[in-house]
Order: sequence, then structure tokens, then C-alpha cells
Amino acid sequence: MLPNRSITMRGETQKMKAKLFRIVRPASKLTVVTLIGVTLAGLLAFLALPAIAQAAPSSGTKCARDDVQCVINVGNQLITARLNALNTLSSRVTQQQQAGHITADAASALQADIATNQNGLKSLQSKLDAETSAQAARQDVKNIFWQFRIYAVVLPRDYQQLHFDIEEKLASKMAAAKATIEKAIASAPASKQAQLQSLYTDFKAQLVTAEAQFDTVQSTLPTLTPENYNQERTAYASNLAKVRSAEKTAHTALHQAASDLHQIAQLLKD
Repeated sequence: MLPNRSITMRGETQKMKAKLFRIVRPASKLTVVTLIGVTLAGLLAFLALPAIAQAAPSSGTKCARDDVQCVINVGNQLITARLNALNTLSSRVTQQQQAGHITADAASALQADIATNQNGLKSLQSKLDAETSAQAARQDVKNIFWQFRIYAVVLPRDYQQLHFDIEEKLASKMAAAKATIEKAIASAPASKQAQLQSLYTDFKAQLVTAEAQFDTVQSTLPTLTPENYNQERTAYASNLAKVRSAEKTAHTALHQAASDLHQIAQLLKD
């Protein structure tokens, strides 16, 4: 999640990661410790993303009723700001893919949506620039908001999707390592078995909790569209709240799963 969500959580995660890499890692436990490093890197990547809330900039310009060029200039400023914001999102997606925090398919889907909105805005800009009446130009400016809803819908939704993609990839890696963790625990001294099994049981439970929230996010995100924002605002707000609540629950569960892994590694290293 998000920088404005919990600076404390980010600090705790960074401290946990620092502790992990001070561990003397026996070869037989290396894979478990490596997994924890990957897990925390994923959480830190998530925390490093910008806040979802996006404020639409205002042009601050008022045009005379029949001043066509003034209206066109205002519209171009609004479009440019949105294109820049979409470019920033595109760069974030690329960074997360290159770091291995999201899959190629997840990145492609996000980049496709970004491109669709960029192309739509550029097409509207060409239409706006060719207008010869202030009335037509004002309608084009209105459509920057009404048709695209970049700040109200697209950026919050797509950043939310990016957050979800990071969490899903992270959970997948953690789930895939169960056999390795079980093998490491089985080779531990009998005196540590009870504590290790308790931590591992909680680890698995946290993954189940996170994965259950993923279903909610996957089914609800597609409803967050400009059309629904314009026509069904109450339902839109409810679905957005549902997605954010599910994502927050999933994030908390994955953070706890990482904590369980950290404690398991601490016990295995001794």
C-alpha cells in the first residue's frame, strides 16, 4: 500500500529486512532466508508506490465567452497534465515489471489501458485544436472530464490494479515455497518444532486470507469505469471502497505472513 497509509509500517518492514540480511545463513536454510528477502522486497516495492488519491490540477484561467483560442489553450493544458500523469503511471508499471514484482501479462494489461486513454486524449486534443467556435471548444473541454475521468477514475483504478498485481505476485511466490519451508522445518530440532509449526500454520492462514481478498479485487475493479462514475456514483463509491478495503486486508495479511517467515528464519538459523 501506500505511503500515506503507514510510514510506521514501512519503517518496520525496512528494519525487518535489515535484520534478515544480518542472519548467518547456513546452506540448508538459504532458500528460506532468500524467500523472505524476496517477500520483503515486494512489500517495500508496494509501499514505495505513490498514494492513489490524485488531485486534478486547475488551469486557473477564465476565458471570455467567445474567446476560442483561450478555451483551446485551457483544454490543451488540462490534456497535457493528464498525459503526463499517465506517462508517470506507465513508468511505474515498467519499473515494477523490470524489478520482477509483477508479471509480464499484468504489465501488458495496464500499459494497454494507459495507451487507450492516452490515444483518446490525443484524439480529443486534435479535435479541440481544430475548433472554430468557443461553444464547440468548451464541449471538448467538458469531454476531457466527462469521457475520460483520468484523475477521478483511471489513475486511482490503475494504481490500485498495480498494487494488487504486486501483492498477487508476492503471494504466489510465498505459496510456491511451502514445500521448501516444510522441509526446513522438518529438519529443525525437536525442541523448536512446536513454535515453528505454529508460525507456519499462521503463515498459511495469512496467505488464505490474502487470496480471498484477491477474488474481491479481481471481480470489483472492472466496475470502476468513467461511465459508472458518471451514471452510478453511489454504486461506484461503494465498489471503490470495497476494493480498497480488500486490498488493505490482503496487504496486512501478507505483512503478517512475512513476519511469520522472519521468525521461522530466526529459529532455523540457531
